[in-house]
Amino acid sequence: MNSNKQNLINKIKYRSHYRGTKEMDIFLSTFVDEIINDLNLNELEQLNNLVNLNDEEIISISKGSLKIDIDEKILNFLINFNNK
Repeated sequence: MNSNKQNLINKIKYRSHYRGTKEMDIFLSTFVDEIINDLNLNELEQLNNLVNLNDEEIISISKGSLKIDIDEKILNFLINFNNK
């Protein structure tokens, strides 16, 4: 794995684990840990965009009530994860 990809993975994992609220830390870090190893570099960049949104936007997206310009695969993973 190249260092750019690994650096991005580390950045995403860190951001998903330290959101500011314990509930969102748990929700987002569990989601990220579940999917991160199956993503290519472009999808990781999209996931990075997602984890850098504010908590309210992420919750709305996971419920399907907010649409944003992020890869459909990532969005579907998030919505399905929320519905578990």
